[in-house]
Amino acid sequence: MRKRIALILLTALSLLVLHPEVGWAQQGLNVNRIFQQYGHAKGYKMVEMNDAKLKGYALHVYKSLVFKRQNAQIDEWLGLDRKRARKIREVVQDGKVTSGYYMMPPLDGYNRYILFSKNGRGGGAVIFIEGHLSPDDIMKLCYSRN
Repeated sequence: MRKRIALILLTALSLLVLHPEVGWAQQGLNVNRIFQQYGHAKGYKMVEMNDAKLKGYALHVYKSLVFKRQNAQIDEWLGLDRKRARKIREVVQDGKVTSGYYMMPPLDGYNRYILFSKNGRGGGAVIFIEGHLSPDDIMKLCYSRN
């Protein structure tokens, strides 16, 4: 058991040494708490990519979390990040925010975006993107059919 814990800690530390940006991408953002709390929980699916390309766009960090049941804590943390957002785009249906994106203050020259959507059955997704993308790039990335 101790060997397993030591191996896990060694792996985590080596990841931070080799890729220090991984632990700091969401620095100062509450969305980080969402990924930490629910990223490995049952009923949630997390995807993380670093220095990847998605539909031709270079992304420094991409993280997504898909869930079947909305958690009030997720809404609360998204709301806290909304207060610090530089740009807010939301879709409101029947008086409730169902999706949107928040452009957060940049960090180390990278633009940071929080995207989210909720379906009518209680599920949804939260995405964090960091890179040299403009708000127009984010819209093309999310809504292009290619």
